[in-house]
Amino acid sequence: MKIVSVFVSTKDQHTVRQYIATEDRLEELLDIQAGDKPENMIFSDNKPAILVRNAQIEILPDWYNHLVPYIFPPHITLQENTFLGTIFGLLDNFEKTWDYLQEYPLLQEWDNYVRIKNGYPIDVQDFERAIKHQDNFEKYRASHNLALVQYYIYPHEPYSIPKTHDCFKIAIEYAPDDVFRAFSIKHYANFLLDYAEAKAAAALIEYALKPTQNPVIKASLKFVLVQAMVKMLSVPYDPELLKALKENLWETLQFYESKQCLSEAGMLLMDAAFIAQIDHSFSEALSYLNKAIQYLESEELDEMLGTAWFRKGILLYTWSKSGSPQFYKSAIESFQQALKIFDKETTPEIFADIHHHLGIIYSEMPDENKKRGVWAALSASSFKEALAYFTKADFPYEYASVSNNYANAMTLYPPMKKADNYAKALELYEEALSVRDAQTYPYERALTLINFLEASWYVSNEEDSFNEIRYRDMVAKALEIKNLVDDPQLHEEAQKHLEELEKLGKI
Repeated sequence: MKIVSVFVSTKDQHTVRQYIATEDRLEELLDIQAGDKPENMIFSDNKPAILVRNAQIEILPDWYNHLVPYIFPPHITLQENTFLGTIFGLLDNFEKTWDYLQEYPLLQEWDNYVRIKNGYPIDVQDFERAIKHQDNFEKYRASHNLALVQYYIYPHEPYSIPKTHDCFKIAIEYAPDDVFRAFSIKHYANFLLDYAEAKAAAALIEYALKPTQNPVIKASLKFVLVQAMVKMLSVPYDPELLKALKENLWETLQFYESKQCLSEAGMLLMDAAFIAQIDHSFSEALSYLNKAIQYLESEELDEMLGTAWFRKGILLYTWSKSGSPQFYKSAIESFQQALKIFDKETTPEIFADIHHHLGIIYSEMPDENKKRGVWAALSASSFKEALAYFTKADFPYEYASVSNNYANAMTLYPPMKKADNYAKALELYEEALSVRDAQTYPYERALTLINFLEASWYVSNEEDSFNEIRYRDMVAKALEIKNLVDDPQLHEEAQKHLEELEKLGKI
């Protein structure tokens, strides 16, 4: 399998082949393409690549996401050590890179690359000095690379976010041409997406796309644009945004599948499944996710594969709730596949989120009465796993959501001999309400209040008599709903409770 492309001029081809021949079987890992104008071939392959011409080496920007997006010096003198050191760096054999480059300034560049790749500390002073350099390309690459240092190595430092913004902006300003400008914009947009600035990221990508004709650069930029557009979606969905998203997604997906870029194709298929699910095209969404899982398994991308299984679980659960209960068990199986990748020790938040979903599904599983107790036990166990991580102190929003859903599940469990499920449900609803206050979460609070009222009618009294305290509490909660939100359906439900309570009060 060829791993690195070498685009070389006819004039330099003999020298390059001589260098390659000094390393046993190295040629098997290289795709050597020679011609009088090698620069015309540089975007053709899905591999890291170098360009050799006029006795100089240029490490090309990587549009296929194989490498750390570090910008190397533009004109590296072609020598045996510099050539082989560079090749082994692109092959991730940094010991060989060190052996070949230990007497050359180029080693410092590869040291920077390795530090950024692995998140090791790095001295930023050289980058900061280079930003003040009179040479515009040095100013450009120093700004771009320093942005990577801040983004990858020091993301939690208080100065990191504004400094990363500033460095990317300088890089975009001093980029020597549209190709390098687009390269920096792509990675700036990725940074913006990580910090929930999807609209700004999309605008930047649209700007970079205007002068771009090269299909590789266009696909690479549109891949980021799709991620931005997906994050911009919110209910009610903007039809124009959805239309543009679908067009960009299909175009980009076709490109990456044609190039056998299966990791990118897998991620795009997950986005396609999300869009199909919005349209309630569950069968279509399922086919996309199955294909994504196949691609991501072949690439051994465990984290993305786990995400695909997780999304498949959500899809199948949603489908089962839409009149197809036969998919409940398949949803459980998908979440259990995700748990093989997202464990409690290494990814506790995702682990807890999966158990939150499993707790809901187990409680709703349609089955014969004698098995409902088993499902209830599994449900309670999963909710407890979720609450063990999503504590009220550290994750109040998630804590309230899990508590509310656990309470809903309690009302579905078969009756217990020594406890009242509905009374326990009310305790959990109160926990959710302690977080879902009227100012911050009015709609969520109203939903929990409705759930509380529904459960309150079924709570057993210790004595067969009128419970005035609960009665007054129910009235207060029903009235609160009408003042909390302007939602006709919730108002109607609250009014029904008030009417029933009024009848009860007269009795």
